Amino acid sequence: MKATHPTLRAIRLSAVLACALSASLAWSQTAAAPAPAASAPAGPTIRAELRTVLLDAQNLMNEKKFAQVKEKVQMANALADKTPYETYITTRVALSLAIAEDDAPNAGKLLEQVLQLNTTGAWLKSEETLPLMQAVGITHYRVKDYAKSADWMDRNIKAGGTDQAVKDTRVQAYLLAGNLARASDLINEEIAASEQAKKAPPVAYLENLAQARNNLKDTAGYTRALELLVQYYPSKDHWRSVINRLWGRTDLATRLQVDVFRLAFYTGTPEEATDYTEYIDFASKAGFSGEALRAYDMGATAGQLGTTDAHKKLRAKLVQENEQDKKTVAADTAAALKKPDGLALFNIGLNLVGMQQFDKGIELMEKGLAKGIARRPEDVRLRLGVAYIQAGQSDKAMQTLATVTGPEGLTELVKYWTWAMRKP
Repeated sequence: MKATHPTLRAIRLSAVLACALSASLAWSQTAAAPAPAASAPAGPTIRAELRTVLLDAQNLMNEKKFAQVKEKVQMANALADKTPYETYITTRVALSLAIAEDDAPNAGKLLEQVLQLNTTGAWLKSEETLPLMQAVGITHYRVKDYAKSADWMDRNIKAGGTDQAVKDTRVQAYLLAGNLARASDLINEEIAASEQAKKAPPVAYLENLAQARNNLKDTAGYTRALELLVQYYPSKDHWRSVINRLWGRTDLATRLQVDVFRLAFYTGTPEEATDYTEYIDFASKAGFSGEALRAYDMGATAGQLGTTDAHKKLRAKLVQENEQDKKTVAADTAAALKKPDGLALFNIGLNLVGMQQFDKGIELMEKGLAKGIARRPEDVRLRLGVAYIQAGQSDKAMQTLATVTGPEGLTELVKYWTWAMRKP
């Protein structure tokens, strides 16, 4: 089976630039106030000539006449002896222009100036700070300066931001900047938050995490991400990735390979003719003629087998083996019942399960297990649990699989079958 790897997904950015551009400046809308009382502190004011220039700039901004806005900003900057508040307002207009023109370097510098000027008079409202940081971060993102974009999104969140769009953009920016470790940490935080809220983590996060950990050569982290995808989004592609990862284990026991094939076929992941022929070969050599014949017929239904003379000869051979097993099942069962070890009886039952004779097959498997099986009883309990799943007996399957653990891929097979049995 061919491994498929998720790609980095672009997360749609929300239109937050409008926040910085459409918000009218308070001074432009405020009518002249009566003279303040002697005890009241004077509010910030703007001289008339500067007010006119900046109002013109704002109107031109609304009309997207950015070249003329730039001229007005230059005129405002040229006015001498501006008060700190006048400088602050002028810088705000310049910042809006930089954001509108995707001038990321200037947008960052101007917001830094706005924040510094604001320490003098606290004119910038707290609810305005976060959208401005987000807007500047997106401006850097749009010009592909992903590291700076991530920095501004970090600052937004450190300043108290909770907007999910900011978090999404921050993760994507770190991924595109190549900081996969930091992106992975943030995605893991989001996954933990989703699970705490008993919600499925977004599929894009899980796919991005899998890609990042794979690129970092983190086998354990990559496997965990794939497993999360299967748990929350059990598509054929995601199952295929998990099963390919299982095939890729250097410690996978040869004796468990037929069990991996069973899982692959149960989850519908075969793609190529070799997936079917290899499964047929494993099942046939293990003595499970019913399972081998069924695998062939599945391949024929999928259009992968049955088109060549070799395929037709293979099916004829499988049919012959299957008919022979049916003829001798009674004698084979009687002989197996006399043996002190239950493995032979168990395998006869497993072969019947492959023939879709679930009741009789499972009965013999249970009797074989009850007799006692000296060699690798964990493998036997795994296969009994799988038979219960195939027969639709989910409660018995869960109870049986809960007793199975072991190395060389056994624990993973149990875990994956537990998830697979939940499929629609």
